Amino acid sequence: MLILALEASTTSAKTLVFDTESQQVEVRSRSLESRGADGAVRDGDSVYGQLMALGREAAEGRQIDAIALSGTWHGLTLRESDLRQRTPVMEWSYTGAQSLTARLRRDEDFTSWFYGHTGCMVNAIYPAFKLAMLAEQGVRLDDALALDQASLIFARMTGKVWMSRSSASGTGLLAAGENEWDDEVFERLGLPRVRLPELHESTDTAPLGADAAALLGVRPGVPVLVASPDGGLSQVGDRADGPGDMTFSMGTSGALRFAVPHPSFSPTMSTWTYRSPIGWLSGAATSGCGNCVDWAKGTLFGEAADYADIEPLLRDDRRDLPVFLPFLFGERSPGWQDQRQGGFLDMQPRHARVDLYQAVLQGVTFSLVHCFKELTAINGFPRRIVLSGGVLSSPFWSQFTVDAFGVEMETSARQHSSVVGATRMALRTLDLDDDPPAFDEGEARILTPDLERTERLRGDLDRYLDAYERTVPSSDEAVTGA
Repeated sequence: MLILALEASTTSAKTLVFDTESQQVEVRSRSLESRGADGAVRDGDSVYGQLMALGREAAEGRQIDAIALSGTWHGLTLRESDLRQRTPVMEWSYTGAQSLTARLRRDEDFTSWFYGHTGCMVNAIYPAFKLAMLAEQGVRLDDALALDQASLIFARMTGKVWMSRSSASGTGLLAAGENEWDDEVFERLGLPRVRLPELHESTDTAPLGADAAALLGVRPGVPVLVASPDGGLSQVGDRADGPGDMTFSMGTSGALRFAVPHPSFSPTMSTWTYRSPIGWLSGAATSGCGNCVDWAKGTLFGEAADYADIEPLLRDDRRDLPVFLPFLFGERSPGWQDQRQGGFLDMQPRHARVDLYQAVLQGVTFSLVHCFKELTAINGFPRRIVLSGGVLSSPFWSQFTVDAFGVEMETSARQHSSVVGATRMALRTLDLDDDPPAFDEGEARILTPDLERTERLRGDLDRYLDAYERTVPSSDEAVTGA
């Protein structure tokens, strides 16, 4: 059998074709073209067209037997009944609601209620607050259909307006305990009731429609799995779905996802609780990771610079670097201050551009150590950690990360764990082996910390945490953006 996995991620379209008989795996990836200047706001129909075009290339000359879909958490687009656009897709990185959420966070009772009810924090990334922002702006919400990019793609492919409970768990509109849409959230936010997708499990399928089949060049009627979020699918792809398993992704953003047996809540509301396609996740995510490193490279060395040329300049013995606060794109975990700003502290004239670059690597990593401390405080220590993402392309940064955390980590060389996870879900749905030899990476490579360096880095981590506390926005600054 041939399985086609399709993904529209933050920056790219991706396909994976898996042949269950030959065990052949073929992956294609292409950057998504955005018609707007802000990649956080996208034309959902354009993204759909680009993904279908790449899917057609991948499926050419093949008889596809099943299709799996992967997308992102936290997006929102309003649609008419016929799926015509009322608003573009506002992705997770869109922070237009940050003034509204800063105002709402002043109400401690509401903030605590919302977190305990939904597993989500009062923060601009969540569709619940994007809806509230649109209502304040006078956008007509009555009878609007609220989707994300992935559920829009599924609806265009099948004619079914469905969303997986895994995707819905990251909207702020789902009751965490009941796994159903929560009317009380709409009441507390004073929102008119928009139309929401029908909720389904991640193994549910609908037949591919004729129009989408023509775009892909495959036969109509092929079963299409309801879309699941890439973060949850990465957990499935890396086989990190047992209690105590943690995936640690350092890509455009950073994320720590801890597989837990039931919803897990932080007394400080520093973490989130979502559903993966196959279980519960307790996690923390940062808005600044590889995107901060990309910014530093371009700003300090020029856009044409190559990371491979910078790598030899990085040194373990470089001390007293500036403190970098990686909030260029706002803050998610642990403080959830969407309007928090980033930058350097403790800069001195002797600091050269490589010092600043290395400080960015250090600050991004310390921010994630901060998140790790919050997660382990409520869930205990993970039995294993699987590290993935762009960090692995830098030996220096990879080793620095395990040294800063002070724990062993497995490395996932799998570049495409989310689409592998989507393919595994399709195999489950078809009652086939979801752990085929083609996805076996062999014995995992283990990164071991230098515990003497871990001890030396404690002082640098303390400096970072002190700088973090000293720069917490006041409530007035958070609301006004001052």
